[in-house]
Amino acid sequence: MSHPLRSSFHRKLTAAFLAVGVLPLLICVVLMLNVFQLFLARSTEDTAAAQLSAVTEDMGKLLSSCEDVLEQLGRHDRILQALDGAGQDSQSVYSALYAVASPLLREADFSLYDAQGHLLYTTAAASARADLSTAWGLLAAAGASPGVVYRDVPSFSGTASACMQAARAVRDRGKLSGYAVASLNTGHFRRLLEGKYGAGSDILILDPFWDEVYTSPTLQDKTLAPALRERLLSGQALAAGGENQLYHVAREEVSGFYVILRQPKPVADWVMRLLYLITALSILLCLGLCLAVSMAFSRQLFRPIRSLNSAMAAVEGGDLDVRVEVPGTDEMSQLAGRFNRMTERLKTNLTDSIRQQQELGNAQIRMMQAQLNPHFLYNTLDTLKWMGKIHHVPEVATISADLADILRRSISADEFVRLEDELRLLERYVEIQKIRFAGKFEFRAAMDEDLLDILVPKLMLQPLVENAIIHGFEDGMPGEITVTAARAGDDLLLTVQDNGCGMSPESLRRFQEQTPPAGRHLGLHNVDAILRLNYGQERGLKFLPPPGGRGTCIRISIPITRQGGRES
Repeated sequence: MSHPLRSSFHRKLTAAFLAVGVLPLLICVVLMLNVFQLFLARSTEDTAAAQLSAVTEDMGKLLSSCEDVLEQLGRHDRILQALDGAGQDSQSVYSALYAVASPLLREADFSLYDAQGHLLYTTAAASARADLSTAWGLLAAAGASPGVVYRDVPSFSGTASACMQAARAVRDRGKLSGYAVASLNTGHFRRLLEGKYGAGSDILILDPFWDEVYTSPTLQDKTLAPALRERLLSGQALAAGGENQLYHVAREEVSGFYVILRQPKPVADWVMRLLYLITALSILLCLGLCLAVSMAFSRQLFRPIRSLNSAMAAVEGGDLDVRVEVPGTDEMSQLAGRFNRMTERLKTNLTDSIRQQQELGNAQIRMMQAQLNPHFLYNTLDTLKWMGKIHHVPEVATISADLADILRRSISADEFVRLEDELRLLERYVEIQKIRFAGKFEFRAAMDEDLLDILVPKLMLQPLVENAIIHGFEDGMPGEITVTAARAGDDLLLTVQDNGCGMSPESLRRFQEQTPPAGRHLGLHNVDAILRLNYGQERGLKFLPPPGGRGTCIRISIPITRQGGRES
């Protein structure tokens, strides 16, 4: 198994030689081949589109002219009388038929049938004369339609030379008298399509069901139309795999028939395969040369780099005792010596940094817990002193007991306490403040029993409640302070809310900028710093819009941890 550096260094060196020698050649050749193939394909498509447009346009004009002739035949009085059996002279009927159809006698044959489908008069040759059934096929469709219908001519119809027929029902005063039919045979289509498509191409005309109507003389494959229909129904491309032919389809709007132009591919598949093979061989040759040159360079540069890379990998894994041999005085040897000195200093600095960080963290937490607004204790002691001297009231005993409990818990060495103990300390503090600020506020705490054993930082809630008492009701209006606890997934959410005057925008901005003002809201900054030190920067205090639109609402979110370090 090769060394990781050998693989990485060799890969980079090889990539550099490839970028310089092989990639430009590869990109140039591939682009040229693709552009060449795209240009030929686009040219072929444009040529096919122009040829198909000419064929469908001429075919549409011819069929529209045939429809006009059929409509004139259906309105001609002499023809109507002949179809009704009025005993008209055949010569006069033929004269009328030829007179109406004279502009299109070279392009189509026109016939008249009675209501039973018997052929009465036609301009076609004798071999193309045959009766038609009125129960099915062309005449049945014409009798059910108000306009002209088109059908291909099946091989068993008796009109072998015809390829396509158009029929229109002739009615006299609403009664079916017969049918006027236009037929296009192979000769008509050849004359129509002559010169419309290029040499080497073939034309295939199909009905709406993709049955063959006409094929160009050079296309003798009678299985092509069924094969194309099968590919169409199965969702495949019309050109089968490996076939060197392209198929272009257009729909003739008058008849609804499809015109398919089959063209040979501009470049045969075997020619493109040969071009790609030559390209691949050229690229492989260049690749081999690049690999040989890159390996020769890597042998000269690899050994000292491998040793240094192995040492760096060991350092990355935590081994700061690793050293690199210094074999000489060249640049690589100097680099190895500097690496050794760097690892020695790194080991020393890392040890000192860990120790200092631990001491700093402990000192910061102890300092901030010790600074949690002690001035309220001084005010309380002052209140206790004067109330004891002047009023001689029993509140003195309450204040003394509460203060003793607060002091005892404040000076304990525990950094984390149960939420139940934190609430008990908070209740002691609130009891003192209610005596001090009688009637100024009401206090309420609401939380579930199963949350009381969760560990929280000591003296975390008291500064928030103190901030609400001191600053929230400084406008003289009484109010209410609410402390709630709830569980959100793996986090404990503690909320302290009051309906006082709220924090000023300037104070809130200074707090969000982590700029503690002198003597004001210092407790909030200390609690925020303790939370961030213990739980991460994203766990600081969050100010929420108060539900009633007045006051302050502060949210604390900490991970749930219970006694013994377990989480739930």
